[in-house]
This record gives sequence, structure tokens and C-alpha cells, in this order.
Amino acid sequence: MIWPYSRGTRTRTAPAHLDAWLPPGALELERHTLTVPADPATTLTAIDEVRWRDLPLVRVLFTLRGLPHEAQGSIRQFFSTPPFVELEAVPGREVVFAVLGPFWRWGRGSVPPRVARTPAELRQALADGAMAALGSYGVEAAASGTVLWTETWVHAPRPAQRAAFLAYWLVVGPFSAWIRRLMLRAARRRAAPSGA
Repeated sequence: MIWPYSRGTRTRTAPAHLDAWLPPGALELERHTLTVPADPATTLTAIDEVRWRDLPLVRVLFTLRGLPHEAQGSIRQFFSTPPFVELEAVPGREVVFAVLGPFWRWGRGSVPPRVARTPAELRQALADGAMAALGSYGVEAAASGTVLWTETWVHAPRPAQRAAFLAYWLVVGPFSAWIRRLMLRAARRRAAPSGA
């Protein structure tokens, strides 16, 4: 089956902590990078602290989609609040998170039928064959400052799950990519106001 918007190849220069959470057969959906003229610790803190109020177009999309969010809430808070679960946070390096599917049932006051509230619950759900999206954002030192990146993967082990997800991602994928690029740019503005 063709998976749209997948990068297909790894462009990282180092392993990511996300790798330890990816179940066999997980598929990469997207990866985005941006160079930031700041050190890695400053850059990771900057993306942690980006607020949805900093991204008005994203807030419009979230509202249209029915995704709950607070203008004052940060990206880090969003990805660590149910139905998301923060799986791992490596200081100065990476934040890993996940959400169980089916994702198209989340919104307008509803959440996915199954919510993992701890990393252990997420691992059990994956072992049970649940659909899940897993992602992370992180930093790598570079000659020109820091490479800030984000990745998104999906685990859809059953044929019916994959078919349903493909239909969903054909619609949502381009918006997802746009949102992630806006997040990275907002983080760059925070980390290096004069260099963004």
C-alpha cells in the first residue's frame, strides 16, 4: 500500500529516543527539520514553550477540526495531556509522545475509544494491536547552531486499520506537515529572535 507524505529515508545523523518506542512495522509519515542559530538546550526549551497563541493559523485549524486546546497552552503541555501521553523526555535532546487511534474519532468533545495515560499503558496497547501515532521533536548540534526536528510515525498493524488510516491521512497529512513546520519556525523565533 502506498503511504503518502512519507520521507522513506532517515536523514538524522544520530539515533532518536523515539526509535525505542516504535513497534515493528511502524511507518514514518513525516520528518521536518530547521536550523536554528542557538545552542541545543536553548532550542529545545524554545519549542517546549511555544504557545498556541503564537500560532493563530494552527488554532484556526484545531478549532475547525474540533481539537481541544488552550491559547496559553504550550506544545509540551499539549503532547503530554490526554489523549496524548508523554513517553520520554530527554533533557537537552528530545521529547517523545504518542496517541492511540482511531484519530478521526477525536474531536468536538470526544476522544479516541482508548487512551493510554502512562508509557506502560501505551506499550500494552501496542502489544494488543492498537493503532497509534508516535512522534517526537528534538535537537542535534550542528556547525551553524542546532538542527531542530520533528518526526511522526503510525502503527496500524491490521489491514482494516491501514486502509482507514490511509483515507484519513490523505486529507489530514498536508495540514499536519504545515502545522509542524509552523511549530519549528515559532521555536526558532523564540530561540533566536534576531536570527529567525
